[in-house]
Amino acid sequence: MRILFAGTPNVALPTLEWILSSDHELVGVLTRPAAAQGRSSELIDSPVATFAKTHLIPIHTSLDSRETKEAIKSADLVVVIAFGKLIPKEFLQMPKFGWINVHFSILPKFRGAAPVQRAIWNGEASTGISIFQLDPGMDTGPIYDQKSTPILPTEPAGECLARLSQIVPELLIQTLNKIQNLAQPTPQNEDGATLAPKIDKSELRINWSDSARQIQNKIRALNPTPRARTTFRGNEIYIFEVVVSDNKSTQPPGTIFAVNQHLYVATEEVDIEIIKVQSSGKKVMSGSEWFRGVQMKENPLENRYV
Repeated sequence: MRILFAGTPNVALPTLEWILSSDHELVGVLTRPAAAQGRSSELIDSPVATFAKTHLIPIHTSLDSRETKEAIKSADLVVVIAFGKLIPKEFLQMPKFGWINVHFSILPKFRGAAPVQRAIWNGEASTGISIFQLDPGMDTGPIYDQKSTPILPTEPAGECLARLSQIVPELLIQTLNKIQNLAQPTPQNEDGATLAPKIDKSELRINWSDSARQIQNKIRALNPTPRARTTFRGNEIYIFEVVVSDNKSTQPPGTIFAVNQHLYVATEEVDIEIIKVQSSGKKVMSGSEWFRGVQMKENPLENRYV
């Protein structure tokens, strides 16, 4: 088949690489335009665009351009992974077999932009991959294939997504065979449908009065981005990894303290050990390295998170 690929982040690359190496014809990629990043506001290509340039694959960055419309019409199928934009109905009807989307949940659970993050945040034991026919709705189209996988107990969202991305090609092979054989996808059952909206900035701050497990799940869900955060000595810091301990101090929730150069925060239940932390503008470091860098005394009453 002639395939146009639509995607943006690193999680899309294993599938893009497989399509390029397969017997199918990769006619181009559709991805977001280069975006300004960092203090210099330098324009940076998306990972998909960078891959396409390296392999001399035609790149399209606007749905409205004549070249993009011609590429969509000339394709038998458009394969989408994390493109980040709803596709208007008129475009969905252009390719011979339409558009299929790879979504990182077992639909209809966790429809939306952040399915893995929301699953981890919610304390789910498993996630998975769904490949479905795109329709004008938000992840509502009929399903070709699904595959479940456990969420590892301390796995952060970034690692879980990377692991899932490696599984996609084997599932996509099944789906492409079904499409070529004119098999029909199965409509989704709306029972049990849930949403996984994009994570808002207002959700990033840690509430140390939550349960220790809720705090750990939130930190995992926001690792490596957009990062769970709190305040120390008036400055924002980012927490990347914690371990729920068996100890319960007498300190109020949010009190930070050190024991034998290990960094802890008190919660309502038990203390949490901070394993990886980052001060604003600094590198990610271990809790013990950070403890030494801020010259904190081993005194649980000296510093408070706010």
